[in-house]
Amino acid sequence: MDMQQLRASKPQADKIISEYIVDENVKNPLLQFVEWLSAKGVFPLYTDFEEQDPFWEITYKDKTHFIVWNGKENICVMLKVAFTSEVQAVIVENNLQDIVLENLQYCSRSSGGECNNCHIPSHVAGVDEVIFGKEIKNLCCGQFISFNNPNKEIIEGIKKLLEL
Repeated sequence: MDMQQLRASKPQADKIISEYIVDENVKNPLLQFVEWLSAKGVFPLYTDFEEQDPFWEITYKDKTHFIVWNGKENICVMLKVAFTSEVQAVIVENNLQDIVLENLQYCSRSSGGECNNCHIPSHVAGVDEVIFGKEIKNLCCGQFISFNNPNKEIIEGIKKLLEL
C-alpha cells in the first residue's frame, strides 16, 4: 500500500505500529502505550495534512499531544509540556533529561523561517526557558518534546509526564 492509499484509509495508530515498526523494543512498548491510552478512554485520532507525515492527536488532561510516523521505521511521541519544576523532576527521575535536551523544539523564526504557530509577536524568535539549570533560548512557544522510537523506559516516563 502506498502512502496515498494509506492516508485515505485513516489507519489506527496500533495498526501502523504493528505493521510498520520493525524494532520490537519500540513496537511492543508503543502498542502497550496505545492500550494504556485506550484504557483511559483516550483514542488517538488520525490526522493528515498534505506534505506532512501522518500523525495521531492524543488529547489527555486538556492538552494535545501527538504520535507522528514518517511512513517508514521512525515513530515519534510528541508531548506538549510546560517546564515546571514538577515536570523537570519527573524527567530527571526517569533519566530522560538528555533525550529532552536533544529533542527540544526551537522556534523556526530563530533560524530565519516563518512560524504560523507562534503566540508571540512576529519580531520575537521563540521563548527562553531555564531547563535543568541551563538557559535555553528560542524555544518554540508550543514547547513540545519529541521522543523518537521510544523504548519501554521512555514510554514509562512519557506516561508519568502525561499524568502530571
